[in-house]
Amino acid sequence: MRRFRNGRLGAVFGGLVLATSVVMTAQPAAAITDGQRDEVHTNVGVVLFSTESGRFQCTGTLISPTVVLTAGHCTRDTASSAATNVYVSFNTDLPLDPLAAGITPAERAARAANYITGTAHPDPGWTGTLSISKQHDQGVVVLDTPAATKWPGISPAPLLPVGTLDGNQGALKNQTFTLVGYGVDIGAKKSQIDVTERRSTTSFLKNVQDEVVTFQINDQDSKAGGGSCSGDSGGPTFLGQYVVGDASFVNSSSCNATGAYQRVDTAYARAFLEQFL
Repeated sequence: MRRFRNGRLGAVFGGLVLATSVVMTAQPAAAITDGQRDEVHTNVGVVLFSTESGRFQCTGTLISPTVVLTAGHCTRDTASSAATNVYVSFNTDLPLDPLAAGITPAERAARAANYITGTAHPDPGWTGTLSISKQHDQGVVVLDTPAATKWPGISPAPLLPVGTLDGNQGALKNQTFTLVGYGVDIGAKKSQIDVTERRSTTSFLKNVQDEVVTFQINDQDSKAGGGSCSGDSGGPTFLGQYVVGDASFVNSSSCNATGAYQRVDTAYARAFLEQFL
C-alpha cells in the first residue's frame, strides 16, 4: 500500500493540519510511496495563501470555471479574517511562489505567470475548532479570471450528488477512491520535504459521518494505494469523476490510522458551495 503525503506544510495533533511557511525548493518527488505523478486530474491545483500564521500552500479542485474548492482552515486561520494574497496554479509541476522574499521584479513576474489570483471565502461555519459532526472545514477561492484562460481545455470536476454517501455506504466500501494533491514528505528526523509535482494514490472507504468521510490510511493495507497524510489540506478525494470531499485532518502523525475529508454531498455543504457556483 502506498502512503500519500499531502500538500499543506505542518504537523498533525489528533486532528487539523497546522500551517507553517512554504519553502518552495526543488526536492525529489517522494511524497507517495509507490504512488505516481498525476497528469490526469488537471483540475486539481495548488493554492498559495497568506494569513496571520504566514505564507503556506494547500490543494484545491476546480468545481466551476472560476471556483476552486479547498479546506476551510486554508481560507481562514481559526477565527481570523479570510486569507489574502491568494494564487492558484493548475500546473502539474509546482510553480515557485511569486511573493517569495528576495526575488527581482522580473522573477516575480515570471513566477506570477504560472498563477491566477483569487479571493478566499471561508465557510462561515468554520470556527477553527474540530467537531466531527459539524466542523464545516470547507472554503472556496473565486478566481479573478476563468482557469481556462491560462489552462485551455481544463474542465471543472462535478460534485458528488447530495446524499450519495448516506444512501450507498455499504456498496461504496468496495469502491476505490482516488486522492490527489501536492504534498510534503517526511524525511530524516521528521524533516519536511516539499514535493514538486501533483501526485495521486488510492484508498478505501472506512466510515461515513454527518459531515465527514473517513479513509483507512494504514500503509500496510494491501487492498489499495494508501491514504492522505500530513498536509494536502483541501485536496480532493474522487469517486470516479466526482469530488467527494476536501482533505481536512488525519488522526495520527505517523499516518497509519484514519484520514478524514469534509463531505460535499451534504445539504449544508452544498448550500454553502452553491452560493458561488
